[in-house]
Amino acid sequence: MIADRGAKTVSSETTFESDIRDFATLERLLWRLSERVSSRLKASELAGSTITLKLKTADFRQRTRSQSISISTQLASKIFATCREILAREIDGTAFRLMGIGVSALRSGSQADEADMLDFRSAHAERAMDDLRKKFGSVAVIRGIAYDGPEKPRQ
Repeated sequence: MIADRGAKTVSSETTFESDIRDFATLERLLWRLSERVSSRLKASELAGSTITLKLKTADFRQRTRSQSISISTQLASKIFATCREILAREIDGTAFRLMGIGVSALRSGSQADEADMLDFRSAHAERAMDDLRKKFGSVAVIRGIAYDGPEKPRQ
C-alpha cells in the first residue's frame, strides 16, 4: 500500500566549490536558492509559513535556523528577506561549505501572497517576471542581486 501524502517541505541546497565566509557572496547565493524554492512552490501551487535556513560549516557542523511568518508565501522576495535576516545573525567569521533553504507548514498557495496587501505590488511584479522567464528563458529577467555582469565569451 502506498500512502498518498503531499510534500511537507519544499527545499533546495547547494554545496560550494570552496568555503565561503563573505556575507555578500552568501547573500547572492541565497537569492538564487530563494528563486529556486519559490519556483518549485509556484509549480506545485503551494505556499508555506515556516522558512528554514541550513548552513554547514567548513568543519561539517550543521546550523539549522527557522522562522515563522504570519502569512504563507511562495514569493522569492519574502523567502529571501526572511533567510537574509537569519543569515545575518549567523555571520561570525565562520566559513560555510553548504547552504540550503526550506519552506514548510505548506498549504494551497493560489492566493497566499495576495492576502498580504502590503506586498501586493511585489507579488504582481514577481509573477510578471515569472511569466517573462517562461516565455523567453530563465535569464530573460535577472534581479540586481543575482546579476554577475555580462556573459563572457567562451574560449
